Amino acid sequence: MIKVSIITPIYNAEKYIIETIESVINQTYKNWEYILVDDCSTDNTVNLINDSFRNDSRIKVISSPSNGGAGLARNIGLEKASSNYIAFLDSDDLWSPTKLEKQIEFMQANNSAIVHCSYSFIDEESKSIPGRVNVSKYVDLNSYMKNTEIGMSTSLINRNIVGDFRLNPMRTRQDTKLWITLLGKGFIANGLDDDLVLYRIRHGQISGNKFVIAWRTLKLYLSVDSLPLMGRLSNFTHYAFNGIFKRLKK
Repeated sequence: MIKVSIITPIYNAEKYIIETIESVINQTYKNWEYILVDDCSTDNTVNLINDSFRNDSRIKVISSPSNGGAGLARNIGLEKASSNYIAFLDSDDLWSPTKLEKQIEFMQANNSAIVHCSYSFIDEESKSIPGRVNVSKYVDLNSYMKNTEIGMSTSLINRNIVGDFRLNPMRTRQDTKLWITLLGKGFIANGLDDDLVLYRIRHGQISGNKFVIAWRTLKLYLSVDSLPLMGRLSNFTHYAFNGIFKRLKK
């Protein structure tokens, strides 16, 4: 069985982290290591993890030397990962029990560089709320910029194909920057249209200010000089409408 390295950046995540880790432990696919990178939490997150999962050697907590944000924390995890198959999971999101099993099988069947899946939304109490993202079979740079359909917690990356990579240290949109970078190199992401991830919507989360995020996304799009300016602006318009539409889907 292929070993998968799962990476989660954690910062003051004590309310959700146990549920998130348990969604990994409950995977039908068992050959994984789980690297949680603490970004200088000030709450009881690390103690909670160590007390609850000290007997599972697959689960490792690594401390970041400074609070550098999710991008830098993920990079620390990438440096420690022992496998070339990388899955990301945010500290408040949840995986369906068959997430890894289905994605590994799908990746092997398609010889994929990147695999992602569909996902739906939950609230702070883990209750289902309106919204769903259905993924496309193939995603390239142009189509990704229109819909940003690759959720970080839905992704699986084969470093045997894409090579070594790192995330940008920017505080927000480092996930979008990663996909633009990899897809900009000509890699294709294969979408598995199974709802295998629950994405949590929280009050006050860093991605919650839609106007700020939209502005930062526009600046990021304008930096993609491999596409003509009008194409970049058109893609941003599609992105904005899709951002509204996905929150209304059942």
